[in-house]
Amino acid sequence: MIEVTVSEARERLADLLGKVQHGGEDVTIKKHGKPVAVMISAEAMEYYERLENEELAREGARAYAEYLADPSQAVTLEQYLAETAAERAAE
Repeated sequence: MIEVTVSEARERLADLLGKVQHGGEDVTIKKHGKPVAVMISAEAMEYYERLENEELAREGARAYAEYLADPSQAVTLEQYLAETAAERAAE
């Protein structure tokens, strides 16, 4: 993985895009020493989106199975989203 500052990324954008697109590299862009963005190939992004969609489908199937097992424990979508957000914030 290539790491560059924001200034370096600005100066070397075409070169970095080439490395991402053709060289299979990922580029981390840092600001004040901390990562703020990552450049990945469109192919990699499609793969990550597919993984995310598959995970969401599994979560939906689990939630539906739990509902079928005990409908009295059902929660609203708003409750579920609030719980999920709280869990992710705690990570």
